[in-house]
Amino acid sequence: MNIFEFARNQETQAEKNYRSLAEGTITIGLKNIFTRLADAEKRHFEIIQKMEKAEKFEIITSDILDYAQEAINKMKSGKEKFKTVTSQIGIYKAAQAQEAEAERFYREYSEKSTDEHQRIVILGLAKEEHQHFTVLENIIDFINFPANHPEDAEFNASKE
Repeated sequence: MNIFEFARNQETQAEKNYRSLAEGTITIGLKNIFTRLADAEKRHFEIIQKMEKAEKFEIITSDILDYAQEAINKMKSGKEKFKTVTSQIGIYKAAQAQEAEAERFYREYSEKSTDEHQRIVILGLAKEEHQHFTVLENIIDFINFPANHPEDAEFNASKE
């Protein structure tokens, strides 16, 4: 398996995983985040294809971190309904591991690239994969927040 085939397989699997996560949630904010992540992975696949064919390509910068933070803030504030899905945290952590592996792969490959434009684009892919990792981390932290911060009235009641 060559490096491009490996990268295409990584991106295809990540896209499928995010589409599956989007279909499996009823929370609109999470559905939109996962759909955007899937779309980003699809763009990465297309960049890899163009790179392999020596066609012109450019990395598309993403606003996924800002978008995800805004969506999570809406859920935190109650402006958007959120159904706790702690049973899916393992799935999110597995996706996070895949993002970390993709970032590592792209960073290592960029060091081997002799084409400066290609190296810059590959580093851009690594940066995007890191952002995806961070988005998943924020989702996991948000879902775990109630378990880690029991802030109900009874718990915080001061003794008289």
